[in-house]
Amino acid sequence: MTEVETVRAAGVVLTAATRWEASPICAGLRLCPAGQGMWSGRIGSRSVTLLKTGMGAPSAASALSRLDLGPGAPGLIVSAGFAGALQSDLRTGDLVAEQLTPCPQAAKSLESAAIRVRFGRIQHSDVVLTEPREKLECGRRTGALAVEMESAAVRAWAREHRLPALAMRVILDEAHLALPRSLPAGEDFLSLACYAARRPLSWPRLAALWPRQRRAAAALTAAVRDFLEAL
Repeated sequence: MTEVETVRAAGVVLTAATRWEASPICAGLRLCPAGQGMWSGRIGSRSVTLLKTGMGAPSAASALSRLDLGPGAPGLIVSAGFAGALQSDLRTGDLVAEQLTPCPQAAKSLESAAIRVRFGRIQHSDVVLTEPREKLECGRRTGALAVEMESAAVRAWAREHRLPALAMRVILDEAHLALPRSLPAGEDFLSLACYAARRPLSWPRLAALWPRQRRAAAALTAAVRDFLEAL
């Protein structure tokens, strides 16, 4: 069975780190709850599962360990979400992608889905790169297009289980944009309110991300939907 036949038969698992990434994908694909931090549905005849992993490689690895790899093992795993730009010509809403494990048919489908996509290295980081100089220096040193915190765990898991894996990430923060040095402890309103009260100097940086987050979420949802329809 070819890679594309396997994907069609066994379906796709999408991973997304936070509710800001997972919720718009879930709504755009009309997925239904399927357990804690999981949603499922169908795109045409293909099954689709969305797994919210939490931020960082350890959280992603823990979430992936919950997947049942019985007879219904996925034919493709996709690390979907946001990333920070490491190159100055990337803008909020731009799509970057990398084959985490060999998946040439999936990459071809992504390119043919009427989506503007730039393939290249997506750098892993254990911490959020908050300052423009950090991002630009990382880009110069590694040649990577963007940086995020979960795809390394997806790559390791896919290699262990011999599955094709693709990262598709939409740029949230451009290389010149400074981010807050810390993030809210949770994703709910109370966590955001406590963060604003305790770190008033960081609040303007976080607030500056809101319009970018909306643009990035819309671009991510459209890219994921068009890609799945093109598979």
